[in-house]
Amino acid sequence: MSDILKIYKKISKQNSKIYSLKSTTLILFFFSKISYLISPFFIIFKIEPNKITYLNLILSAILICFIFNGTNSLVAWAILIYFFCIIIDFCDGSVARYSRSTSFYGRFIDGLVDIFQKTFLILSLSFYGFKFFNDLNLLILGCVASLLSSFDTFILDRYSALIRWFNLKYNKNSPPYIWKKVLVRWSLIYNDVFMILIGLIYISKDYQIFLYYNLIFLFTVCIVSAIQSLLIHTYFAFKNLKIKGKR
Repeated sequence: MSDILKIYKKISKQNSKIYSLKSTTLILFFFSKISYLISPFFIIFKIEPNKITYLNLILSAILICFIFNGTNSLVAWAILIYFFCIIIDFCDGSVARYSRSTSFYGRFIDGLVDIFQKTFLILSLSFYGFKFFNDLNLLILGCVASLLSSFDTFILDRYSALIRWFNLKYNKNSPPYIWKKVLVRWSLIYNDVFMILIGLIYISKDYQIFLYYNLIFLFTVCIVSAIQSLLIHTYFAFKNLKIKGKR
């Protein structure tokens, strides 16, 4: 027990500057605190950070299959697994920092799992809604939300990579992540709303009207968030990448 407490205190101290209410959504901040209670067990049993990420991927695939199946009981379990996956997502980073085993490969697969999880979660919910309500418009809206959510991440990473390349080539100092200055507040709001709406699916699954409009609102929030991010990144790309050069 003393070892668990010691590890918990160290993890809390290490993450205190990374996860704060200024840079993390309220709900994710709460989940990060829960992850500090779980991470010591991964460390004690010497489970590597990348293996925790692989576990997250497996759980994500299971919850998506549950939602695609379309029964209310499985969807309820899927929502619970989804929230557990979010907690696990914090654990791999905490374990990596504690054991000083952070790597760019770990960051790569962690981001890949996040994209897979969110994209297919939205896609599976669109098929669940279509199966439940037989509404083609709901299916299309969900598919568009899923596509834009994944494309949004692609644009963010593409912009970041090009800015770093641009800074190196032309000796500039443009920030690679504009969301830290521009999108941070809106991003926090969108993420909190997204998490709340996912949680409401667990409650609304037995109430058709509530579930229907909850799904519409969820997909709409994803679309608006992605479009806003795409437009702002395009604007800053036009503003910061004007110097002509050979491709």
